[in-house]
Amino acid sequence: MPTHDTSFWLNALALGPFPFAEVYGPEPDIQQDRAMLLRRTLQAHLQRFGDGPVRVFRSPGRINLRGMHVDTHGGYLNLMTHQREAVVVARPSDSDSCVWNNIDLGFEESSFSINEKAALGDLSRPWLEYITSADVSRNLAARRGHWENYLAGAMLSIKHRFPGAALQGLHATVGSDIPRGAALSSSHALCVAALLAGAGWNGITLSPAQGILAARDAEWYTGARSGVSDQGAMFLGRREQMVNVALFAEELEVESARYLRWPFPLCVLVVHSHTQRSLSGRELVDYTRNRFAYSMAMEILRQEMQAMGRKDTAYFDRLSRMTTEALGGDAVAFEMLKRIPQEISIDEMRQRYILPKLDETYAQYFGGVAEADRPTTVKLRGPLLFGLTESERARVFYGLLENAADHQIAGELMTLGHLGDQVSAGTGASTKRLQMWSDTMLDALIRRAEPFFMCPGDYRASSPVLDLLVKTARDAGALGASLTGAGIAGSILALCKRADAKKVSEALRHCLRSDAYRILAKKDEPLSEAEVREAVVVNHATAGAGELVLS
Repeated sequence: MPTHDTSFWLNALALGPFPFAEVYGPEPDIQQDRAMLLRRTLQAHLQRFGDGPVRVFRSPGRINLRGMHVDTHGGYLNLMTHQREAVVVARPSDSDSCVWNNIDLGFEESSFSINEKAALGDLSRPWLEYITSADVSRNLAARRGHWENYLAGAMLSIKHRFPGAALQGLHATVGSDIPRGAALSSSHALCVAALLAGAGWNGITLSPAQGILAARDAEWYTGARSGVSDQGAMFLGRREQMVNVALFAEELEVESARYLRWPFPLCVLVVHSHTQRSLSGRELVDYTRNRFAYSMAMEILRQEMQAMGRKDTAYFDRLSRMTTEALGGDAVAFEMLKRIPQEISIDEMRQRYILPKLDETYAQYFGGVAEADRPTTVKLRGPLLFGLTESERARVFYGLLENAADHQIAGELMTLGHLGDQVSAGTGASTKRLQMWSDTMLDALIRRAEPFFMCPGDYRASSPVLDLLVKTARDAGALGASLTGAGIAGSILALCKRADAKKVSEALRHCLRSDAYRILAKKDEPLSEAEVREAVVVNHATAGAGELVLS
């Protein structure tokens, strides 16, 4: 791979036409923003490490239009890259030592030895065993929340997957303009860009599947237990395209991914709520209770299917296989749901079903909650219904975007998915949702031959602020809107006709200036005009993660 000095890169960006139109597209504003971030990162690298041969690696942010909360269970996703990105300018060190600089002065410089980090545990063991071993855990706890953990996780993930490689360290500078806490995967983008830099300079080529899992492992090293959707968007993403794919980490394959060139009459607005996840007390327990129930519910469904006499239950090990066709049709799917308890105690769950990981998973979700506040019951049917129907919505969504006549329905599916996440009361729709998973309602849906995927379920990962922004977008003329990412805070997405984008954007900015927003967001001061302006942007799908190469 040809390399050029840092100064050569800076000159190329300053003197010539923008050299990366194939990566970022032809839009002048996008090219200007990308060139600005590259220049800042290169200049910071030159100042810290001096001139010399460097390589530049990048990872975009991501959005998920449909397929919320299903990636950990192998559900369908509709992923696109986002133009804001993380960039790494790197050159090799003369040993296994790494020095990482950041253009954001809020991140102190990080230095570590790859081999010393690796030696804290037995890296020949499975990754989860390694990162949870005593000395590794102790080291991570001492630097909990430090950005170094993402960098070390990336390098150790490479070393774990390629044990024969004697890894050379890096002198590297990171630049990112992905807003943190905006549900656009800023931390995953950092992991991916760092991973590519470490692999690239050590002569290691990662396939998309290898990269997805290695980046996931880097994130797990930090303490997060994410799925693979964010990394999937970054490695599989293509410019001006959406990818529809089901990613099941235990048997990861990406060959089935389907790509759709984004329909020009449509655009997606990315709306940063400027809120942070800060759940505590009862709110935190309620949110976590649904996530815990969801993690148990699929195995419970398989056991109920077996009790109904089905012999194919082993096949249904992931949401993407639980299509209505595979289950036997919409009516059969609803009948199966009736066998799932709406609410069940933990003790009854333990007695009624064979769940070897029940206590372990309960401790994982509620170990940090005071014993008196830990739930003794969970709602099962609503979260399971959300997962099953959301994966189906994501499967159907792709086809709807292919046909202009169906764009309105695609927008409705986005809003319907958000309804399953909605937490705000007083809309009427919320009350309807609360009744949706009762036996009586499911019987009514069967009589009306209602499509299974039109039932929103009940996951409740939104917030009053996100609900307000979704409603504002819809009222202003968006075809549909929903949260993106894990929820609670971050961003919403609004699917619009391109001709309506300005009107919808103005309505959303007006909302962000309003007292109603400020009260719900618990802001002492209103957002600045710059924050309001930059909070609503049109998504531009750039090329997926990789290396920038100057000819």
